[in-house]
Amino acid sequence: MQRILRGLCLSGVLLAGSAPLYAQIAVFDIVPQDRSGETINDSEPSLAVDPANPLRIAASAFTPDPMGSSAPIYVSTDGGSHWTLNRILPGNDPAQGTRDATLRFGGTSGILYAGILRGDTGELSILRTADFTAAAPMTLLVHHAGDQPWVEATTVMGGGGSGSDRVYVGYNGPTVPSGRTATIERTLDGATAPAPAGFAPIVVETRTTSGSDGPAIRTAIHPDGTVYGLFYRWTEETDEPSITFTADVVLVRSDYDWAAGAAPFTTLTDPLDGQAGRLVATGRTIPYTSDATLFPTLGQNRLLSSNLSLAVDPRDSARVWIAWADGAGAADYTLHVRRSETRGATWPGPEALTITGATNPALAVNARGRVGFLYQQLVGPAGSRRWQTHFRRSDDGTVWTDDVLADTSAEDPVVDSVLSLGDYLYLQAVGKDFYGIFSASNSPVTANFPHGVTYRRNADWAAGTLLPASGPGTVPVSIDPFFFKVTDTPPDQDFYVRDWTDGATSADAGQEPSTHPVFFVTSDVWNQLADTAPAFNAADQPVASDIRNGAGALGDNFAFVRVHRKAAGPASSVQLHFLYANFGAGLNYQDAGAPPGPTLAFPAGSTEQTMAAGHPWHLDPTASDHLCLGVEISGPGTSDPFIQPSLAGSSPGWPSTDLRVMADNNKAQRNILILPTGMGGAAPGPGGGGMGFSGVASGFAIVHNAATFPRTVELRSEAAPEVLKKLGGVRVEVVGQPAHPFRSGDTLRFEHMQPGENRWLRVTFGAPSGRAGEVLPVYFRELAGEAAINGFAIAARPSPLAEVLRHDLEMHHAVFRRMAALTGSATAAKESRAAAALLGQREIPERDYGAFLSEHGQALKDGLATARRGTGWRAFGDSGDPGNPANWARQLEELDALLTVRQLAAGDPADILQTVRWQRDLYRRAGAVPGAEAVLRESARFIDGSTRRELGNAAYPGLVKALLGSYREAARALESPEMERTAADLESGFSSLAALQKAHRSFLLAFQGRLDRAAGRTPPR
Repeated sequence: MQRILRGLCLSGVLLAGSAPLYAQIAVFDIVPQDRSGETINDSEPSLAVDPANPLRIAASAFTPDPMGSSAPIYVSTDGGSHWTLNRILPGNDPAQGTRDATLRFGGTSGILYAGILRGDTGELSILRTADFTAAAPMTLLVHHAGDQPWVEATTVMGGGGSGSDRVYVGYNGPTVPSGRTATIERTLDGATAPAPAGFAPIVVETRTTSGSDGPAIRTAIHPDGTVYGLFYRWTEETDEPSITFTADVVLVRSDYDWAAGAAPFTTLTDPLDGQAGRLVATGRTIPYTSDATLFPTLGQNRLLSSNLSLAVDPRDSARVWIAWADGAGAADYTLHVRRSETRGATWPGPEALTITGATNPALAVNARGRVGFLYQQLVGPAGSRRWQTHFRRSDDGTVWTDDVLADTSAEDPVVDSVLSLGDYLYLQAVGKDFYGIFSASNSPVTANFPHGVTYRRNADWAAGTLLPASGPGTVPVSIDPFFFKVTDTPPDQDFYVRDWTDGATSADAGQEPSTHPVFFVTSDVWNQLADTAPAFNAADQPVASDIRNGAGALGDNFAFVRVHRKAAGPASSVQLHFLYANFGAGLNYQDAGAPPGPTLAFPAGSTEQTMAAGHPWHLDPTASDHLCLGVEISGPGTSDPFIQPSLAGSSPGWPSTDLRVMADNNKAQRNILILPTGMGGAAPGPGGGGMGFSGVASGFAIVHNAATFPRTVELRSEAAPEVLKKLGGVRVEVVGQPAHPFRSGDTLRFEHMQPGENRWLRVTFGAPSGRAGEVLPVYFRELAGEAAINGFAIAARPSPLAEVLRHDLEMHHAVFRRMAALTGSATAAKESRAAAALLGQREIPERDYGAFLSEHGQALKDGLATARRGTGWRAFGDSGDPGNPANWARQLEELDALLTVRQLAAGDPADILQTVRWQRDLYRRAGAVPGAEAVLRESARFIDGSTRRELGNAAYPGLVKALLGSYREAARALESPEMERTAADLESGFSSLAALQKAHRSFLLAFQGRLDRAAGRTPPR
């Protein structure tokens, strides 16, 4: 007896215009050693990899338990290297186990869901288990008629329903008079509720059919809440017995709401008839028969209208891939692969792939946007035909790698059905890697597996025979399920920055997307005010300092990052790029310090490195010190780049709602404002008389529309109940709206925001009752539909009185220093110096602090009045007497925010790339406007160069200057005096990048308004 472990195979294929694609391919026959004597036709496999822990994998096939009432699933807890059987599926058939079966894990819940056709009755069941390794049968949630259930699932990461499992089961429902049978059964919270756990069927066919839709209904889920569905609509059938159908390939979609709206899967309509469901391909011939003896076959496998696959790019829900098969029989049966960049609305260009004589397509898209395609193709002459199982990859659908995973006989074994392989297989992307499963002949012949294979069942590879579990003899060849993994980035070159750390034993392990909804508070990028060795607290979180602004050394900061890699390896290095943005939601990042940034060396064998010396960066005295800090890293060469585009010039959640930080373990951000407060009671004042000090504090945040079109920006407020209890009352104020108590789960709406527009909110804490040093955060998550794409936190930190007094004085010093730098005010400079003098004392007596308030309260009041002028800031109301210690820091925060309001109103260089993107989109919308060709060409050059970090803001004045003539041409052609005026203003806007960006934005607002009026739209106020 011999159990063979053959080596992994490495491959690299050069794609046109790209770096070589690395692949580490491992293939496993998953039949366990103790089942070596089995000869079952284990076809039609399914696979589920736990995205939160890819070592946990479940699989299914037509595998029976001859002695039991429950059918088994295959279980692996070591990433697919070893497998056991666990008998937890109800309705076992002694010859087949289940009929159709598919499995999926929730995104982070660890719960396994199954959709099966029971082996004993053929009825459809939807099941779940919290522990797929336990012996207890899966819990029955739904049981009714239906065909070919196909399960997809995910966990909501922030926003509405955060932490809940969304589960979608596509199946062909019972026949109805209209023939509308394509159905998706879905639940918005499938994890723990009792049966039926919220499952409800949605018929997604809107047109009348020839009697039914095809058996296959596939779904794909994007983290932003977009859900797609794909099916065959049968339009005409041949005379009985039915051998072929004429069919359309139909795509449906729900946008950003997890298909929870009043009319789910109706967003996408077809331009020909206006009905819901885009007809991607029409009039295709599909083989099908109700008589099993008449099934058309390819090899020994039936051809059935189940050959559909659907996948969405995790970086961008607009990019969707589909595959289908058509043809009357083996001679012309063809797989087709197509891609849409427009959410399925248009399908331009030639097909990405067309493959004849193939079946069982499966698509998946990894975290880099690379598509994988798995299928099985029949090759060779009759009598010696072979099944080749291909796995292909492409970055853009034009050039593909091609790895043959198995090249096995299609003649041996001879099967007694037409399901030698089954009607489907499965491919899943987890982060950068691909996992898949297929069925094939298990003859142990080395040449059959070009990339090697591991058998756990006993085999004699020299003789090419299978062996029983024990004893002499041989075992006939049969069909086995084969698991494979394609490692897109080798683990020892897969570097990542933690998005979160909850404790010494609970932290981000580099999963993509991140498994923690709060990815911006305890990440491994942080700031320090001195270039000293980093420190970590007892929870293994970096000890960060506030960011500091100022002239010379006063504005010097040092950015730090801790980097991990997934496996030990040779000596290597990582390129670091630090960025910062104003504090809030939707703000665009800009470089922190001189790009590209330092490198971080990894000695051989090391899996964790922290910068010993920080990356110096300077914050001018005119800038606010309330900022978000970000980092993006790239491994050596082309092995592990961050996912393009860069954060520079854009917001983490826009321009394409791509969850840019959560989806890429090479990026991280820290976006939390911590406000030291008193500890919930009056503090003793000078001479024991008491100062009337309380813990009240306010923090401000900007909300920025980083899109290139007007929109309503939504933020969802969230906080843990125990935190709210300690905070002693929290209020939220949004400019132009009344203040109201903070309620976790509320949605704040910023209506009709123009591109690049900024608005503000303020959070005011009462006197917290937490322990000293405890951070008590409230969260605000930027939403796209129901999905959280970005976020920030504002936190109170109960602190000793001495710490609060020093913080207030430091802020007085910094804010008035900023005011002096922005306005040249001698009074502001004097205020800054006065605070600095008091800060020079080792300890600040309360009496001295009280005297400072009395002496400088009027200056703060006057500064606020000056800064408010012309801003409309009165909507916030007054914060009270600045001479009261409880109001001092609150009004300093307000003054700092007002200075930012005035500064951003004069233009924002951080918005330059967004402004050019907006320009491109407006000219695309305008069509054949004079000068459009030049504008589109130069805009594309600037955007591409900025995205690749080959161009920066220094190239912006040249771009605008080169296009001034085109702007004037468009203004004259559109007969827009406002466009002409703002185009003229641009010519005098070259005094600074900020002034130029402001003038450019004014021109684009005028352009947008003209296009809106031409289209009969009323521009939002």
